[in-house]
Amino acid sequence: MRKRTTKIALLLGGTAMIFMAGPAMGKETVQPTWNCAECHQKGAEEIWGTLVPGSQKADSFQVQSGKNEIWDVRYDLNSQLKSMASIKDLADEKAVRVKIKAEGGNRGYAEEVSYKSNYKFHDPANVITINEVVELLKKSPEEGNYVIFDSRGHDNYIEGHLPNAVLLPHYQFQAYKERMPADKNTQIVAYCRGYG
Repeated sequence: MRKRTTKIALLLGGTAMIFMAGPAMGKETVQPTWNCAECHQKGAEEIWGTLVPGSQKADSFQVQSGKNEIWDVRYDLNSQLKSMASIKDLADEKAVRVKIKAEGGNRGYAEEVSYKSNYKFHDPANVITINEVVELLKKSPEEGNYVIFDSRGHDNYIEGHLPNAVLLPHYQFQAYKERMPADKNTQIVAYCRGYG
């Protein structure tokens, strides 16, 4: 049985650094990424995003989910809280996950509120440095036996991505899983816009 090698882009100081192939093709630059609200989109029953600063009220708050999408979220004593004693414990611009009952438009009732967990990389063998990515990109995917997945959303991918990167949005993995390499020895590198 062959072993699959998986590596994940190195995350530095809570902010991922990625290479972007901009309009001047072939010229890579290092740019910081921002927050999870840039790529997380609303789901049918939950919102992932960041708490809008100053939006907390006695019975509501706002969550930015996606580039320009703001959700008005209503809550009461029946809303379940995970990892916090009170809604007042929510910190501005921190990543949150809200299970909602949609009320039309960008409004919903919070059935459960929690902080979105940070991604944790327990095994250093599963982390690749930026310098290692640079070396990898000197070879074609076929020569280096690798695939690079851009795990952000379609809009971010269109704005710019690593050379030869394949779009595989983390929130739509099932729809794109056929893009996974058939060869189990292929090195996999994935990157997104960071984590909170």
